[in-house]
Amino acid sequence: MANSGDGGGARGFARSIFALLFYVLLAFTLLAEVFMPWVVALFAPGFDADGGKFALAVDLSRIMFPFLFFVSLSSFFGAILNSIGLFKPYAFQPIVLNLIMIFSLFVSGGHSPGAAHALAWAVSLAGVVQIVYLGYIARRHGFGVVSFRLSFRPEVAGFFNKVVPGVLSAGIYHVNIMVGSIFATATNGAVSWIYYADRLNQLPLGVIGVAIATVLLPDVSRQVKLGRLRRMGKLFNDSMLFASLLVMPCAAGLMVVGYPLVQLFFERGAFRPADTWETARVLSVLCLGLPALVYVKLFANVFYAHGDTKTPMRAAAAAMACNLALTVALNRAFGYIGVVAAITISNWIGLAILYWLCHARNLVRMYARTLKSIAGITLVSVAMGALVWFGAQGIVAGIAVYSLPERAALLAFLILAGAASYAAFLLLFGIVPPSYLKRFSGK
Repeated sequence: MANSGDGGGARGFARSIFALLFYVLLAFTLLAEVFMPWVVALFAPGFDADGGKFALAVDLSRIMFPFLFFVSLSSFFGAILNSIGLFKPYAFQPIVLNLIMIFSLFVSGGHSPGAAHALAWAVSLAGVVQIVYLGYIARRHGFGVVSFRLSFRPEVAGFFNKVVPGVLSAGIYHVNIMVGSIFATATNGAVSWIYYADRLNQLPLGVIGVAIATVLLPDVSRQVKLGRLRRMGKLFNDSMLFASLLVMPCAAGLMVVGYPLVQLFFERGAFRPADTWETARVLSVLCLGLPALVYVKLFANVFYAHGDTKTPMRAAAAAMACNLALTVALNRAFGYIGVVAAITISNWIGLAILYWLCHARNLVRMYARTLKSIAGITLVSVAMGALVWFGAQGIVAGIAVYSLPERAALLAFLILAGAASYAAFLLLFGIVPPSYLKRFSGK
């Protein structure tokens, strides 16, 4: 590898990428800041009827939009760290965002008139903290690659030819959420219900899907490069099984404890009991598509390992087109819940496309025993969810009278009861051998 002082090698290549990203993102951010009223009108057409709401949306969007600039550059440093086997610093970044947002609410008095602006400033501040932290870690490991000198090296064009389709395919889910939110602006409060439900849905997606996919990709790529396709297939099937062990009970659990969960975290100030109920409804529908989102990331890695980033993008584009068509149809029949259902259905359509393409091209195959185990895990998760749901009815019915610590304790009890019953069902029916769990836990 070239030394850190020259312009060649990995560091020189990284400097060229950073400089180009910097200027492209800066231009995009400045344009958005100038034309923000038109941007808000495009993505939140339902706000036009309320001048005060529209003006506030423009103001807050202008404050928060620089976060996209900072978080995109943070992802650049995160990718560098992941490539050298350092996963923890980048994985820690969502925690930084949440901590700064929570702190801003305390500083602003929680629900004072300035709380919304404090929260918006906190988002952009979190972006600054993230890029400074990750840039520092990268520099400590020999990748101090900050550069503002544009250099159009041949390999830079090749890099963007591969990375742009990957970025687009990875962002399709968020585009679907955005499309749903546009249609939901016709219902007062629906945009917030979708946003808060998606925040809870994103937690297992980030912890399980993104984490496993990030760690899996280097190993899968290595096996493909060495020609060890059978080893790659086994690694992929093990990852699918491990992801299923985590995501299936999470999806079932979020569905059955969604109401007390939303009530605990959000029901205060202007967020009323009716909002809790509607957000829990949205969450229950989004959770049905959570496993598909996790599996899509793992299947996409198979294509990425073969140097193909365009096929996942095309599959994602097809799913997005289906989402748009379903959104128009279901919104007319069921309102904002139909919009959320369209997102969930499109998640499974995207997975079905990638699954079919992987098998048609003989890139990877799901073992019969893996499919059987996943089916068993699904049934056990449903049984666990039903058990927790029946046991929670008495608790949820009167939870409003309890204090905040008592609600937290009751919710923790439900989660622990669900986890215990899930583990008991797995062992009772022998769906996953204990030796398999020990292998993944490192014991």
